[in-house]
Amino acid sequence: MSETPNIQASFLGQIRLKLPANIAFAEELADLLNISRDSAYRRIRGETLLSIEEVTLLSNKFGISLDALLAQTSETVMFHVRQVSTTGFTFEKYLESIKGNLETINSFPDKELVYCAKDIPIFYYFPYPELAAFKMFFWMKTVLRYPELENKKFSSSHVSGVLKGIGDKIWSLYSKIPSTEIWSDETIIVVIKQLQFYLECGLFEDSKSYKVILGQLNDMIGNIRHFAEVGSKSTKPGEQGGAFSLYKNEILIADNSIFFKMSDKRVAFLTYNTFNILSTSDPSFCRSTEDHLANLINKSSLISSTAEKERSKFFNRMEKEIKLAEEHLEE
Repeated sequence: MSETPNIQASFLGQIRLKLPANIAFAEELADLLNISRDSAYRRIRGETLLSIEEVTLLSNKFGISLDALLAQTSETVMFHVRQVSTTGFTFEKYLESIKGNLETINSFPDKELVYCAKDIPIFYYFPYPELAAFKMFFWMKTVLRYPELENKKFSSSHVSGVLKGIGDKIWSLYSKIPSTEIWSDETIIVVIKQLQFYLECGLFEDSKSYKVILGQLNDMIGNIRHFAEVGSKSTKPGEQGGAFSLYKNEILIADNSIFFKMSDKRVAFLTYNTFNILSTSDPSFCRSTEDHLANLINKSSLISSTAEKERSKFFNRMEKEIKLAEEHLEE
């Protein structure tokens, strides 16, 4: 019996994290369940147990698995799964979910996003039209295998304006969020390998696209170098961007892990199969993830704001990789 309030607290905690900071949780719960605010507070404190009907309504409303909730023990963690496919949770809905998550974290006055980057975080591509279109086309054709793209070669015209518009909003939101990122010398390699694969397989409608994309990739790396130099994601004089801390780590980045800190709330995001997402606000798991990332940062070198020599060497190596990829076109 003692487990029940803990399970209910975890369940309601998952819901609370899905609400913007400006929405009062008790009032939202009272409205959804058609109960008084005092009754809502009793459920939040664990004094009153949620009914099966209430749990079902809330789990359907917020997309929380009842199976995971009921199976929860000290050795299990409840994750929310986002599995991208050509139907159902499509690539467009995937981008919309990223936008929604960033809107949520932006609604908190005290926030930070920590990103352990095996490859370049998705947010950075969107200000560069041809580069962003290539990445979206690659994901939809090669990873998700959209049938309508099966016999098509890359052209930015095959990527809808809707996707490009969502991408623009994602960058606008991300640029305002204070972030700490951990990169390695290998972080840029993934996109370069993807470009070279398409080039070697003849999957560009226009071979000039390859060079244009590399040029935009070089511009992107130049802007991230600037963010690291000034410690802020601002691209224009006087523009207010989110604080930016960049760390270099040579050996410990095994995957893309994302961690949201929102006042006293924490959410961990894990990616699998390229960009499918598992997310959880389980306190124990989030504490473990936060501790792991802190350890990773402690074993990394800060190259933003300070360490000009190390920062220059780091970005020079990435620009050299782009130069070598350009020479690949001439072979």
